[in-house]
Amino acid sequence: MSDLDQAKYSKHRDSIVSDSDPRTTGQLKKMIKQVSEVVAPVWPLKDYVAVNPYFGIHERKFMDARAFLKVFSDCETLMPVSYYAHQYQQSSFDRSDLTAAIAELPEAGLSSQLSIDEIAAQLECEITEHSTLDQPAPEPNSYRCVKTIAEIATESGSVDWTEAIRDEVTKCCAAHYDDGQASWKSPWRDLPLFQAWRSMSIHDRSVESLGMIGFRDYVQRMPDTAELAILYSLRRMNVPQPLWPTFMLCQAFSIPGWSAWTKYQDAESNQPDSDDFQALLAMRLAYDAVLGETIGISGQWDEFVRDDAVRFPMPTSGNDSVLRYILLRASEIGFRKSLLGSLHSAMTSPAETSRKLAQMVFCIDVRSERIRRQIESVTDDVETFGFAGFFGMPIACRAISEPECVAHLPVLLKPQFVVSEGVADGGDFVNEARQCPEQQLQINRVEIRSWRKLWRGFQTSAVGCFSFVETTGAFFGLKLLRRVLGWPSSDSAKCDGVATADRHRIGPTLQGLAEQGITLQRQIELVEGMLTNLGIRQDFGRLIVLCGHASQTENNPLSAGLDCGACGGHSGEPNARFAALLANRPEIRAALREKGIVIPADTHFLGAIHNTTTDAIEFFDLQQLPATHQSDLEKLREATTVASAQTRLERMPIVASKTLSDLMRRAADWSEVRPEWGLAGNAALIVAPRAMTLGANLNGRSFLHSYDHQLDPDGKVLELIMTAPMIVANWINMQYYASTVDNHHFGSGNKTVHNVVGQFGVLSGNGGDLRTGLPWQSLHTGDAYQHLPVRLQVVIAAPRSAIERVIAKHELVASLVTNGWLHLLAIEQDNHRYRYTANETWERI
Repeated sequence: MSDLDQAKYSKHRDSIVSDSDPRTTGQLKKMIKQVSEVVAPVWPLKDYVAVNPYFGIHERKFMDARAFLKVFSDCETLMPVSYYAHQYQQSSFDRSDLTAAIAELPEAGLSSQLSIDEIAAQLECEITEHSTLDQPAPEPNSYRCVKTIAEIATESGSVDWTEAIRDEVTKCCAAHYDDGQASWKSPWRDLPLFQAWRSMSIHDRSVESLGMIGFRDYVQRMPDTAELAILYSLRRMNVPQPLWPTFMLCQAFSIPGWSAWTKYQDAESNQPDSDDFQALLAMRLAYDAVLGETIGISGQWDEFVRDDAVRFPMPTSGNDSVLRYILLRASEIGFRKSLLGSLHSAMTSPAETSRKLAQMVFCIDVRSERIRRQIESVTDDVETFGFAGFFGMPIACRAISEPECVAHLPVLLKPQFVVSEGVADGGDFVNEARQCPEQQLQINRVEIRSWRKLWRGFQTSAVGCFSFVETTGAFFGLKLLRRVLGWPSSDSAKCDGVATADRHRIGPTLQGLAEQGITLQRQIELVEGMLTNLGIRQDFGRLIVLCGHASQTENNPLSAGLDCGACGGHSGEPNARFAALLANRPEIRAALREKGIVIPADTHFLGAIHNTTTDAIEFFDLQQLPATHQSDLEKLREATTVASAQTRLERMPIVASKTLSDLMRRAADWSEVRPEWGLAGNAALIVAPRAMTLGANLNGRSFLHSYDHQLDPDGKVLELIMTAPMIVANWINMQYYASTVDNHHFGSGNKTVHNVVGQFGVLSGNGGDLRTGLPWQSLHTGDAYQHLPVRLQVVIAAPRSAIERVIAKHELVASLVTNGWLHLLAIEQDNHRYRYTANETWERI
């Protein structure tokens, strides 16, 4: 480019930006914020969190949200008719359910002229075929109004510009956010994202080699901030201002994975001016702007803008959206009938005449339903409860010698203090005055990890990578054979420096709590809150077991997705053990006695963990168990061992295992794509006394939260449940729903081609967008769906008036319920069942 051309170019750039008055830039800020709010964040692999990808549009009705997404994306929110036909032919729902679904259409803002006979006839003759290893991409959206320049160019050219631009964005973001995976770091990693991308792009010729001429010059002449760069590109493309939000949404949803990741970065950043999402928009718009100018393509913007207002044509009544919504609702009603039919009429637990050997508290996770049912079938001497898996302990945990701590609580909350790991000395965990065992462990652990880091550095170095394979191939051949045969792997890094015989001594302590302001009074409040919210304030058994859960898998980047959702994608072990540690303190029990919670002197709290891959239950801190309780523990172990075996037998056909050894193999097999099914199949949250579900086989599809409204006269516990566990369950349910109906946009595709990027996410193959959500193998067997996508049915055994008070007080809860993102049912004392309608009324069912 000549000096004269450069001067003209710079002058044009300056005029575009300088013509912007503060009002325009202020409006742009608001628009960018609106766009950002539509995008749901995605957490890194180590802190995997089930996220509702529709959360940013929950204020819209379910079908309005679908229409909204269809304006600027190809996202799908409903299953095809063939899927519902298969469900109908399998008797998952019937004609009466179709009739009920049609009657509810006005609530959803819909209408239909279809008759029951027409719908049933179509379902009966529809060919259903579900054998697939990967969900195909959704069909192009014929109602799409707004597209990126890259999409328009791809449709009419020989280059897939959409994919090419995705790869360029991925190349930059993967290097910028790398968390220790890359041997060669990006030289611009310390810069903000937008500046790092600019610095890279003015040297990178890859896009220009594809035909996007002048891209480096364009980037070099862009304004210095992401916000002004967005404005610059929008004006260069002549996008009308009323259309800016929609066009930016179109850009964001063309790279939904990186949009979600930058949204997380902004949310987690300690910097108030963090602008990673805004930077990503500026990057993506720049590619479109240059592409449009290079090949002479522009968007047809004017047809949607009239008098400074945007109007998009609505889909015609001939489309099948209403039909598919009717089928979705009919399938939900069919499940509801089955669910309610399995519940008992009891509203409170029956009075017990004898004291229980043990009361076991499990996470509300759907995988707990099976093991609880089996334990209760083995013995009447054990009572089970359901509670959020972090047990009300808002903690972050710091392992010995680790500089960083890990949050173990729902992401909707923030840790209030840090619990430090320590070494038990005799019968108690060490305190500040007795740290010698920890000091030696720390020395051993640091030494081991330093050598391991050095060894890995040699493996990946330019010098060692080739000679390494030549000289150590035989050794690693043996290691490979061991993994292929499914033999147990070497010990995990968390056991570094600890002898096998001493591992039971490692656990949470009370170290440093006082310095953080966690006084004895605060500890008393934590235990009181846990017992009150759980519903155990009297009739304590000899053993109270707080049983968290964790999953055991090998070679699984998404392993945290199988751990506890209530613990931010981590094990519930530290929470359970810390809560038991507090509840066993004599001074805390004495204070609770004054509050009316009398814990017998012979009641002992234990922490435990339920391995959801093997269904084994492990008990912790047994060195603190009184000798008087050893026989009690042995009886409990016998019962849980039998229950675990029965649970494995129940799960065998679900995971297509012909033998128990095959089911157990999945925990150690590095080639296993389905070590367990996680929360696939989740469809309901039941908030009620155990008496209502006792003995009912709910097929691992229901979250079970213990609740007795008679112990909650002011409704505070109910409010807590509806604003925390219910929201978490909704997030999990919607993640599974979205990953099933549209795995291309909201899932992570085929697990067998995943590659970890930057240690924080996965790609499919070596490029494309950052993948979010669940892999196809977690939803589909290859022959049939394991997860049946329905919206969460929340069943609450409480007076309708108490439920209404919570809805009226919390806007988020009201929005989810009235806009159709979950279904709310009430069961009252007389066993009458009611459905909360979108019109904010109750309908008896």
